[in-house]
Amino acid sequence: MFSKMYSKLSVLFCASVLTAAAQATVIDIDLSGATTGTSITAPGASFATSFAGQTVSGTTLSGNPTGPLSLVASGSLTVAAWSPSCTGCDAGNSILPQPGNLAPLSVLLDSAADSFELVMGSASSGATVEIDFFDSVGVIVNSITQVYSSGYNMYSFSGFGLFSGLSFHSNNDPSGVRYMDMSYNSVGAASVPESGSLALLGLGLVGLTIARRRAKR
Repeated sequence: MFSKMYSKLSVLFCASVLTAAAQATVIDIDLSGATTGTSITAPGASFATSFAGQTVSGTTLSGNPTGPLSLVASGSLTVAAWSPSCTGCDAGNSILPQPGNLAPLSVLLDSAADSFELVMGSASSGATVEIDFFDSVGVIVNSITQVYSSGYNMYSFSGFGLFSGLSFHSNNDPSGVRYMDMSYNSVGAASVPESGSLALLGLGLVGLTIARRRAKR
């Protein structure tokens, strides 16, 4: 009876360790200390007009990023404080890609993600922007055409696997848009449990093995 109980406890312990190791974390990209420049490095992500391997032409991007995924400091990103008029949207610094708030914006995340959320505006209803999602070596994971709603709105993207960076380009809004209040669901640590978790998992497996041997006697 003791062996069966010990076996069950070991199984539950191993499961809890694996679950903890695979938990995702929501990362809020902190632009509070960001300043205008050719590139921006902030807690959670870095920004520039393009990734290495891409070519900027007006509002468009051409070419594929080279691996590993990295940014190229070029163009100009204006940082300005703003309070968007939309429900659930936070005031703070925003990024406006120049010229005309229409240039591309590329975002390199600090860790792999399976979802991304941000506020974009002020946009004209029906205008569009292309968004490409890339993995850590620059391979495109997904590409979408986002149709803007009028004014400032929160936009969320998920459901197509893991990505490490994304590019906004080919923006056809007449006045351009600002990007702000960004966050993502980080799952970068899911495939590599911490050493402490691995040690605890090992202890659980040892206990399970001992319990099975006792049960056979």
